Amino acid sequence: MATNSRITQVKAALRNHVLHHHLETGDRLPSEGEMAKMLGVSRNTLREAYVALENEGFIIRRHGIGTFVARPPRIKDSLNAFASFAEIIRTAGYTPHFETLLIKTMLAPQEICDQMQVQLTDTLVFIKRLVFADEHPAIYINDYFSPEVQAYHPDWDAFDGNVVQFLSNTLETPLYQLHSRIRAVSLSGEATAMLRQPPGTAAISVQSTIYTIKHSPVTYSKLWFNSNIIELETVRVLHNAQ
Repeated sequence: MATNSRITQVKAALRNHVLHHHLETGDRLPSEGEMAKMLGVSRNTLREAYVALENEGFIIRRHGIGTFVARPPRIKDSLNAFASFAEIIRTAGYTPHFETLLIKTMLAPQEICDQMQVQLTDTLVFIKRLVFADEHPAIYINDYFSPEVQAYHPDWDAFDGNVVQFLSNTLETPLYQLHSRIRAVSLSGEATAMLRQPPGTAAISVQSTIYTIKHSPVTYSKLWFNSNIIELETVRVLHNAQ
């Protein structure tokens, strides 16, 4: 196995160890010998991974004392600037991976029709997907696409999970607004299985609607974020600096 690939895998395993054991800033990792044995790698390989993680600000090593978590391995999604999930996950030091679980045409329930401003007799394209950070399921997403999108006969096999980019490439009408509603929830039903969390686990729920410049909703999405590894942040400008 190539050295870079091995180091990447060890880094992922170290992040997974911190997540699995719910370690926080200042918590101490096992000794190098224990960790190398646990991961089945040499101490030299472990040290290379430690150097990379320390450079990323994930851990801090204190000579003669030990290795400590510098910051929890959470992915931060800023609500003030749009970036794809792949970019956000990659910036946090993880490897993004998308899995499409289902694509089908359906008659949507009343709640979805109301959000999409369509009739109960209108058919929508429904896509169910998961976003992974390394092997951790980070975001569970249900996307509904309006008949307006279907009218352009998009290539659904080419859909890579970036809804905004996909719509921009598909529609003739420019996109105008992404409106999101955010709330804390206790996981239940299918979301628990998808995010591999026990029922009742605290999570972040986001419901988003994308509108065209004609104020027509073209996509409605329901997202559940695994709050063990993802947090949302926002910055409000109180005064414009001159």
